[in-house]
Amino acid sequence: MKPEKIKVNRTLEGTIFELVFLVLLIAVWVFIIIALQKAPDVVPTHFDDLGRAASYDSKYSILFAAIFTSVAGVILLGTAYFPHTINIPVKIQTPRQYALAIRMIRVLSLVMLALTAVIAYTSLVAVSPSAVPILAVVGLMFAVIIVFCVLIFKAR
Repeated sequence: MKPEKIKVNRTLEGTIFELVFLVLLIAVWVFIIIALQKAPDVVPTHFDDLGRAASYDSKYSILFAAIFTSVAGVILLGTAYFPHTINIPVKIQTPRQYALAIRMIRVLSLVMLALTAVIAYTSLVAVSPSAVPILAVVGLMFAVIIVFCVLIFKAR
């Protein structure tokens, strides 16, 4: 059975999320550009299982991860207008569940921007680079998904 296509209209909440996302996206990329100018030519790009820098590469190699996570954030934000495409382990049926799923996607888009900033900070700016900040943001992503899935399940 195909999921029902729900029409999502622009709301004040959606507009606020989009404006906050845009402002943060610009701020993160200004930070990345400034950090790239000040960073050494070779920066840590991979970390071992203890969170220590284990591999180094050109500072511009960080742009791949930053572009990827920024685009992923934009795609997530756009997905909020197509909630029938949201794939979570909870069946979404009620309007309240759809509203929560949409909010989850919007929150995740902001967390994705945080991941972009943390990746850039860890590799380009940090005095003693560690994978811990990156893992913390990824953990936050999982926490957001779990909390919202529970809320969506309870909203049946």
